[in-house]
Amino acid sequence: MREKITKRTVDALRQSAQAAAKSLYCFDSETTGFGAVATKTGACSYWIEYRLGGRGWPSKRVTIGKHGVVTPDEARRIAKEELGKVARGTDVAQEKREAREKLNSQTLRELIERYLSGNAKPTRYWHEKRARLLSDDLKALHGKPAALIKRGEIAAVIDKVQVRSHAAARLLFADIRPIFAWALDRAAIEANPIAGMKGPQPLKARDRVLTDDELRAFWQAASEQSWPFENIFKLLLLTGQRRDEVAGMRWREVDLDASTWTFVPDPIEDDDDKWRIRRTVKNGMAHTVDLHPEAVRLLDPLDMKNTEDEEDFVFSTTGRTPVSGFSKAKTRLDERMKASLGDRFKPWRTHDFRRTAATGMAALGFQPHVIERILNHVSGAQGGLVGVYQRFEYRDERKRAVLAWGDYLSRLVSEKTR
Repeated sequence: MREKITKRTVDALRQSAQAAAKSLYCFDSETTGFGAVATKTGACSYWIEYRLGGRGWPSKRVTIGKHGVVTPDEARRIAKEELGKVARGTDVAQEKREAREKLNSQTLRELIERYLSGNAKPTRYWHEKRARLLSDDLKALHGKPAALIKRGEIAAVIDKVQVRSHAAARLLFADIRPIFAWALDRAAIEANPIAGMKGPQPLKARDRVLTDDELRAFWQAASEQSWPFENIFKLLLLTGQRRDEVAGMRWREVDLDASTWTFVPDPIEDDDDKWRIRRTVKNGMAHTVDLHPEAVRLLDPLDMKNTEDEEDFVFSTTGRTPVSGFSKAKTRLDERMKASLGDRFKPWRTHDFRRTAATGMAALGFQPHVIERILNHVSGAQGGLVGVYQRFEYRDERKRAVLAWGDYLSRLVSEKTR
């Protein structure tokens, strides 16, 4: 039938289709290419029909809406818009098919998993990358088809993370960027939404070194902390090692008679629940740390806990994982230091202890290559060809430097804060 499509026309078409128990069509008499179809169940929808190449080309029919969701007048307006696209050379059927394919394409999480499965290696770098990519920071986008993710959505995520941590935002952006480039190369997406996008700029390198007065105030504040944070924070300053390395210390690594602590990287397991408690070392190499007598005192064997446990962590509240809760402990330290220093208090980070220890040892006359070996820091004096070919460990020099630094701290903290 052919007549102007109105509500009355559609109601009559539906009744006729139900009575005939078959689908019936109505072609609009006003807009060529616009029509409606009613099924034997009484359902009705609107469509357009066109030949993109004119006579001789196959016709295509595209549904543009269901009756009840859109009115006949709304359907006619949509039909005119779609037929206008056809007149300008757009194949609206192909356009809709591609849109459906995008909606059914891999989600961002699926794309991340596919990327990691083909590229990740069982190293600390890749496990930390996986953790960031699958964290709550990207959770809102995990279930969205990757092909539909927009540049502004990624930018919003990065900006939100940057409010919390500039470094975390830089890392997350660096993690995301190669995934979209890789997906584009494999035609998993048609366009890279963050091509040319600038991530958070690097911050100026920190040069914070704690003063003698700050070290005295810190030591007193740490002494007022409960186990294990007094021990951990003081060990960080005495040894110059990284926070996670000290927190993950195991009794099997400590030789109190020799006053040494030797830790090596453990194989990192694939199980997401297990890799987090494996030993990781920044440059992937075994490292021996000499212990000042004050450090040995902080590791008094009478405090040994869970020594028969498989993990045998020195600092653990569960016996299975390293201690956590550093943020709250650091806040308590800051509050006590502020009370002692007043207006002279300046913000600091635990990582500043490494720079402070290195600066202190240098002031005591020890050479950079010795200090960098103590810090297990392969760069600077130990970088480049020297780092590759010069593997001498400077064990005697390192021990003298650690003992001299510990003696200096012991003398310093025995004085009153000025």
